[in-house]
Amino acid sequence: TPGPLGAHNWHPMAFDQKSGLVFIPAQETAFPYIPETNWKKAKQGFNTGFDMASGAMPADPAIRSAAATATKGALIAWDPITQKERWRVQHQGPWNGGMLATAGGLVFQGNAAGEFAAYNTSNGKKLWSFAAQTGVVASAATYSIKGEQYVAVLAGWGGAFPITAGILHDDGGPVRNISRLLVFKLGGKAKLPPMPALSESPLDPPPSKVSTAVIMQGSKLFGRYCGVCHGDAAVGSTVLPDLRRSGSLGDAKTWDTIVQGGVLKANGMASFSNVMTAAESESIRHYVIHRANEDKALEQKAKGTKVAMK
Repeated sequence: TPGPLGAHNWHPMAFDQKSGLVFIPAQETAFPYIPETNWKKAKQGFNTGFDMASGAMPADPAIRSAAATATKGALIAWDPITQKERWRVQHQGPWNGGMLATAGGLVFQGNAAGEFAAYNTSNGKKLWSFAAQTGVVASAATYSIKGEQYVAVLAGWGGAFPITAGILHDDGGPVRNISRLLVFKLGGKAKLPPMPALSESPLDPPPSKVSTAVIMQGSKLFGRYCGVCHGDAAVGSTVLPDLRRSGSLGDAKTWDTIVQGGVLKANGMASFSNVMTAAESESIRHYVIHRANEDKALEQKAKGTKVAMK
């Protein structure tokens, strides 16, 4: 800790000249650095040398809960002279927006839970907030037109954390990407349209019928070539397709035309035929089927517990 995303990533900091404070969008995101045995450089994919399969999140509710509790985000007001924290605002999770500090004693920040808020520079008290309907990772800007001040922010959810973090990607709450430019002024009365319903296919995978060896092979290949976009342990986000819910999961031929044939390359899904065989691609499919069945069983168990409690 910190993992590769750092204790602070690209999201811009801000400095307030009056108070002398620096405002930092900080985060705690751990990562398992496990060397891959007999690692060799590939023509495609992430050549990091990490064993992403061994470090993948297990389908264990207790471990997942502990990992979620340990994954945090905060707005930290830092005094660079005394090298001490002056105050902090704790967020539900990491990957929160960049900062904007204004001469009026305000600090603006959006967050991963879909809120855009203004805080008091001196003590961090929340003074105002707006439900943005999406995660906000950019920093805001302020400007004046004919003497009237505006605050604008590009709102939208995405980036390295949501697409790679697996089960932890919605640690701040289920968030989808609804990209907009939001602009505010004092007395503004504009409203967003109603929040669209979250459309998510159910977990309904075919049964897993292959050997453990095939699943393990698929796990290693998924970790190296797929997980950086489709999520740790094949748990996808709302930003890119969740392969556990893919319609191609039960059709080997369709899967092959995507992974090997590159039929979706126009959508950003390149062919991986130069780094894996058709049989290896098929082992990835079986690994995702295995993972989907694991998580479906967890969902059903959780629903059964809730019904029993009622």
